Amino acid sequence: MTSPAFTPRPHCWTCFKPRVACICDAIAPVDNRVGVTILQHPRERFHVVGTVRIARLGLQRVRVEHCGPWTDPAAIRDRIPPGAALLYPSAEAREVASLAPPERPAHLIAIDGTWFLAKKIYDAHTWLHALPHLRLTPQRPSGYGGVRREPRADYLATLEALIDALRLLEPETVGFDGLLRVFAQMVERQAGYMKKVIGC
Repeated sequence: MTSPAFTPRPHCWTCFKPRVACICDAIAPVDNRVGVTILQHPRERFHVVGTVRIARLGLQRVRVEHCGPWTDPAAIRDRIPPGAALLYPSAEAREVASLAPPERPAHLIAIDGTWFLAKKIYDAHTWLHALPHLRLTPQRPSGYGGVRREPRADYLATLEALIDALRLLEPETVGFDGLLRVFAQMVERQAGYMKKVIGC
């Protein structure tokens, strides 16, 4: 017996989603003032509900660096602009909400991956340890719901954490709600797909 030929679904190679679920046209760019660098673990690049695709398409000042524990530190470190801070909940991290305007960073770095993989990147790239560390205290659970499990109820998706931080750092900037709506639509579509096809 021969199995029928598998025909992959057409994909959008901008948002890395099937064309039927493409999110590109739904995203309205946001003119963020604080620059963003996202250190993305390679396993996250094509994750079906990964949120960095929305940040990459929606933020005007953003760069995504593919980064694993094995990545040459100089390849990324030398491209980080002055005045950068790391969004990472270490013991010495300061609350973003507590920063006075003169203390606010000009650039944010975030690590994208599961919490296990993010810690691997953080531990391996010791140059990150010298940066000012910032943290958030979320007032809501992540919008992932049951589509992607977080280790704690107060942990957020990368996009959610970046938007929460940017709202505090540049409260005059508009358009962040639109990016969260795209995230919610992506999660809702995936939940419907899981319910229909997988029976979850």
